[in-house]
Amino acid sequence: MRLSRLRSRKASPKRTNQTARTNRPRRATRPVRKTVSSKARNWLHAKARSARLGHRPRTVFIGIVSGLFSTILLGLWLSGHLGDVYRVSQTYAQTQLLNAGFGVKHIDISGARLSSEAEVRKVLGVEKGELVFAVDLKAARERVESLGWVHKASVTRLLPDRIAVVISERTPFAVWQNQRRLSLISAEGARISTISKNQYSNLPFIVGAGAQKQAASLLSDLATRRKIANNVHSIIWISNRRWNINLHSGAQILLPASQWQQALDKLTRSDEMLKLLELPEVVVDARVAGRFSIRFMKRPPGKSKFMMS
Repeated sequence: MRLSRLRSRKASPKRTNQTARTNRPRRATRPVRKTVSSKARNWLHAKARSARLGHRPRTVFIGIVSGLFSTILLGLWLSGHLGDVYRVSQTYAQTQLLNAGFGVKHIDISGARLSSEAEVRKVLGVEKGELVFAVDLKAARERVESLGWVHKASVTRLLPDRIAVVISERTPFAVWQNQRRLSLISAEGARISTISKNQYSNLPFIVGAGAQKQAASLLSDLATRRKIANNVHSIIWISNRRWNINLHSGAQILLPASQWQQALDKLTRSDEMLKLLELPEVVVDARVAGRFSIRFMKRPPGKSKFMMS
């Protein structure tokens, strides 16, 4: 019995130690780092070094070529032949472009109804066979717009061999007489062309230096006054400040320099004044604000000047 107890006492610590060992938490295993071998590391360094040094020959070559080119340009400039070289190269480039089909073969003009197409081609300044890229479009447009009939123009380049011109023409507005010279003008006062006496007789007739710039406002106003619009023969710009209106009946209206619209309003509202304007050689002077002075151009015996307010 004693021997069995001693054996059990000696065996029990071993069991407890074994159970303690089994109950301990296991440590996490560390990942094993894969180390790069020295041969692989040397190979990578060699590749990187060769990549860095590989650009040096190219850089050296570019530097040599640019230095040589700069030396040649400097020599040509010092010798005075640089301009000749540029002209020769430019001529060569133009020749190559013309051989490639970039020469002007067609010049299209549209919108020229009243203006002369031959005159448009003449002032355009573009010849067939000319390099299409050498055409100065802005200068050509300005030359076309200098023509009297042309209000606006556009000049475009249509590759490979065509120049297109589109014209917007002016509308005749009135006939202007200045120093016995008759001209056709637009509403803006631009002179379109010189005309003869019997041309454009259906248009309003204006007279006087500077009248072409001032007539649009008066003529537009008269067009709305049906009682006298059809009876207007001509309007005359006086002293660069006011208008006289000549009627087909032979009567004349002298308008003031300012507030002439009010004078015409008062005149057209009066039936008596409209009947007077049907008489020949009657002058209605409205230059004084709010008052009409009526007289005859050639005063018959017994007729005198009288006033109406």
